[in-house]
Amino acid sequence: MNKMFTPSGAIVAVGILIIATFAYQHTKTNPPQIKKNFESMDVVDENKTQEETPKQSDAENTATTKNPFSLENLAVLPIQQKNNLAGDPNRPGWEILSDKERARLPACGSALMTTPPVPLSSIVAIEPIGSANPPEHTLASISSDTYIGVVGQGTTQTTPLVAPGDMWIILINPRYGGVSQDPEDHTITYAFCKDVYGIVDHVKSFSPEMRALLDAYPCPYKSTSSGGGSCPSLLMAPVKAGTPLGTVGRIQGNFNFGTWDLRITHNFANSSRHGFRTKHSTCPLDYFTSPLKEELIKKIEKTANGMCGSVEHDVLGTLSGDWFIGNATPRRPADWGKLLYFGPNNRLAGLSVISISGIVVPQPTKWIFEAVSAGNTNRKFEDVRPGVIYCYDNDGKHTQKNYEKGVLSGRFLVELTSSTALKIEHQESLCQNGMLEFKNPTTYIR
Repeated sequence: MNKMFTPSGAIVAVGILIIATFAYQHTKTNPPQIKKNFESMDVVDENKTQEETPKQSDAENTATTKNPFSLENLAVLPIQQKNNLAGDPNRPGWEILSDKERARLPACGSALMTTPPVPLSSIVAIEPIGSANPPEHTLASISSDTYIGVVGQGTTQTTPLVAPGDMWIILINPRYGGVSQDPEDHTITYAFCKDVYGIVDHVKSFSPEMRALLDAYPCPYKSTSSGGGSCPSLLMAPVKAGTPLGTVGRIQGNFNFGTWDLRITHNFANSSRHGFRTKHSTCPLDYFTSPLKEELIKKIEKTANGMCGSVEHDVLGTLSGDWFIGNATPRRPADWGKLLYFGPNNRLAGLSVISISGIVVPQPTKWIFEAVSAGNTNRKFEDVRPGVIYCYDNDGKHTQKNYEKGVLSGRFLVELTSSTALKIEHQESLCQNGMLEFKNPTTYIR
């Protein structure tokens, strides 16, 4: 990365740049075009996070009336205090603030975002949370952010990205090459308050303000190098709503936009399988002020019926939800072949998905179909109980073939052997043809 400032002047420049951009007004782009493919190859790397929510410290209850980290006080901070905007290198995880850092943040209100992250006219569609797309996203639970599609997919066109609310930048992760089809693919993570956090992923270029922060607060880990995706800048830098962050779009044409709320914890059958963000994932649209919130909800894909999606689909004692071989977890790419999902489709309301990444089938496979409320063929997943073999087949008549992938024929035989274990096997036959008998099943557990 090219340095923009001398070390002695970097901190001063950061304050000047941020203050100067508070009045930023984003520009409109051309009317949106239809986005043809919303399936993303993004994988959320949560390996650097801990499994438990950080506990509140006593320091959080002793906030002073003048918070040196407040947005209002940024302009008058002495140079010595501005140096303290660096993040705590002893965080439990890159995206998990220490107790000391959280104590600097205000309590959370209900409406935290006042500005769209990109111009409304540039948004083609918003894909809800919970996309199941094997192998990277075999489980809907790993897709913990919305995907926002913007105009110009497949081209070099970019769209300006701004801070959607008053917030504190807590992590900037520069990534160059190899992450997507574009030369730059960065991540910016931020906090709105003590308990609510947000992320934009697949940022295609940094604004001068973000580059200044990168220069002022370089990666604190000596064993890694900044810019390769493995060495982020950790900081606590306040910015106002509308501050330029960079651009999104280009060839990929969509970006992750997510939130997580420490006041909300999902009830997974086995929470140790899942990463920190997944366990607290929420719909980012819920935190916008009205009428902007309602305008963004209208951008959700029409087939989702206005629903923002969810990552929580486990129903203990039934087939519904996430399944694993052994101690597999979606946070380790080496385990992707050991994952299995039965649940709703996030984009097509009322339809069900079987998503399996390997082992039982020779290639990652995804079926989408309309489940029924009676019998043992294509039965609704939440109706399935232990002790009976159920059959799910693909007779070539599914109406959503364009969204399916992998092995597109035959049947899956499934039997719950307990509330937390099942047997499954793929066979080249349909459910009405022959006895429902296992020959060589594979066992999955919660």
